[in-house]
Parts: sequence; C-alpha cells; structure tokens
Amino acid sequence: MRPFLLFAACCILLTFVAPARPLDRVEAVAVTSPAGGVRLNGVLRLPSGSGPFPAAVLLPERGADARGPRSADSELLNGLADYLVRQGVAVLRLQERGQGGSGGSATTTTLAERAADAIAALNFLRTRPQVDVTRLGLIGHGEGGNVALLAGAQPLAPTFVVAVAAAGLPARELLATQPVMYGKVLGNDTTDLARQHQYERAMRAAEQEAAKLRAHGSNAAQVQTYLDQQRLRQKAAMRRDEESLVKHQRAMLEIVRQTPDNSQAQAILSNMLRQRYPGIAAADVQATVQTLTTPAYRSFLAFDPQPTLPAVQCPVLLLQGEADQEVNPALNLAALKKGLRANANVAELRYPNLTHALQFASDSPAEAAAAAFNPDTPADIYKWIVSRK
Repeated sequence: MRPFLLFAACCILLTFVAPARPLDRVEAVAVTSPAGGVRLNGVLRLPSGSGPFPAAVLLPERGADARGPRSADSELLNGLADYLVRQGVAVLRLQERGQGGSGGSATTTTLAERAADAIAALNFLRTRPQVDVTRLGLIGHGEGGNVALLAGAQPLAPTFVVAVAAAGLPARELLATQPVMYGKVLGNDTTDLARQHQYERAMRAAEQEAAKLRAHGSNAAQVQTYLDQQRLRQKAAMRRDEESLVKHQRAMLEIVRQTPDNSQAQAILSNMLRQRYPGIAAADVQATVQTLTTPAYRSFLAFDPQPTLPAVQCPVLLLQGEADQEVNPALNLAALKKGLRANANVAELRYPNLTHALQFASDSPAEAAAAAFNPDTPADIYKWIVSRK
C-alpha cells in the first residue's frame, strides 16, 4: 500500500458551539481530506484552560457511525472521549464518510482513504494553539486501530498510536475465522441459533439423566464420568460446526476475491448462503452479498497489515480483550508484535473476560448487549499517553 504524501494544506472550516458542559468546550469542525477532497464533519472537545493539551483523534470501527451512538463501538469511544477530556486531553472525532453530513460513501471508502482522513485530522489539530503537537496521536478501535497503524507509517505521522482490537493477520484470514463474518448484516441467523439451542438442550438432558443415575444408586465417580463423556461429545460437535462454518466462509471470501464482476459474484454467493441457511430471507441474502462485494469490503479483504508495520516508529499501545470473538487476541497480538518488532516503544495490555468492544463478556445475548465497559481501560490509555515524552 503506497503511502499518501499528505503535505497539501487541508481546508478547515470552524463553527463555535456553546459548551455542552462546564468541564470542556465543544466545537463543530469540518476537515477536507486530501484523498478525493472529501469534507468530513466532526466535533473537537477541548478541556477547560488554555493548554497546550495532549490530543487524540478517535478512529471508530468501520460502520460505527451508521450503527448509531448507542452501539457498543460508539459507546466505547464516547466513554473514552469523556474520560480523556476530563483528564485534560483534547479529543477530535470525525464522522465517517457518508455519515453525519460527511461527504463520500462508506461503501467505497478504502483503508488507505481512511488513513488519509486520519492524517488530515492530525494536520488540523497541528494548527490549533491549544494542542501540544509533541503529544498528538491516534486512538483506533477494530479497523480504526489498523487505520491508526497505517497512518503511523505515513509522512506527518502521529506521535503515538493506541490500537484497540486491531488485526495483525491478513484480513481474509481474520474474516474467515470470525463467528459469522457477515453477522453484522444478517444478525443472529436462526440456523446458527438453532444449533446453539440444540447444544444447550442436550446438556440440560444430560444433567437430568445424571440426576436419575444418582437416584438409582450410581456413585459420584460414575455420574461424573457420564457427564464428562457428554461434555466431550458436545464439544466435538461444536468443533465440527465451527470448522464447517470457517470452511464455508473461506469459500465465500475466495469467490469475492477471485470474481471481480459483482453480478457474477453476488449470484454465486447468494446460492451459497441459501444452501447453508435454507430459511434465510431474500432481503438478508441481498443485503449480505451486496456488502461483501462493495469496494470497501474488497479493499479490506485484500488488506495485510504486515508490510506497513515496520515503518511505524512512533510509540504504540496495543489493547485487546481476551474474550474478543471478532479478533482472536492471541493470534493477532502476536502478529502485530512481529510486524512492530523493530519498534522499541511498543506496549501491550490484555484484559481478561473483555469482548471486542472491551465490554465484560456474557453468554446471554440480551446481557451482552447491555454489558458494562471495563472502567480501567480509559485510565490505562490516559496514563500511557501522558507518559510519552
């Protein structure tokens, strides 16, 4: 991926907005990105006082703005922004292309264009007297973390990068091994839910059978042996289903990669989805295959973070929840550290039982949607930022 030479001046428009609360000042801003001349709307939050303040640009997971302010992705960054501003860090958040009045289209935006947008945001902050340009960085979540690392390898790079749940593996491998790579389009498909419910019913039946064994005189060792056998059987079945899903998703991604004609690719993908999910709604099929063949998705599918990571020389903080099912923590952190091995200023934080959005993990979908965010993460990020000299 060729670096953008982003020395061209950015067009900057400012409109003052009354402070939302006494602790910080809020400005609506617009920055013009050199990648296509696209205007991006955003909000700059300045702590009280004259500064200069450390500053960060927040880069969301792709699609976070479209999912709304109550999505886990948005709430993660919103909560982080609140904390940082209270601690004296200026925060800039630009709306993604095609959202919130920003120009361009989310379906055509490439990773390289997102990196250019991030550099444009940094250039804007460099013009502000309230900002300490020696502590001016990028904080990205998910794909936003990879955007931050890409920008860190460009001219006019940030002075620090915080990458939360970023990918270290090639995107085609990352996507293939996600629980459902197109889940953000389909939601929880009834076929996969039925399999999960089947496992749960089987284990409840095993517990009931174990109670009968106890009632009929079986000793504790015999009952435990029976339960262990049932659990092993269920784990083997679940493993086979997971392997089948990964195989199916790899095959779909290969169709996208090898079939540049969208109409042809969509026809094949539609047939593959209907075969695996016989009850899938036609509208869900159409939405899914259209997403998988957008320029943005094709761009990410071709992405490999490794070639650009050696060029990232600024300090980097890698954060990962160990219960992340979208970005395997062990594999991706190892790959990121391998790519950054020439950088002597790489730190790592891993959080037990936290998900992709750094929420506490839960087995219940309803509880997971309302799960609390880890309160330690914002403080950890802040301490690391202010320790940069």
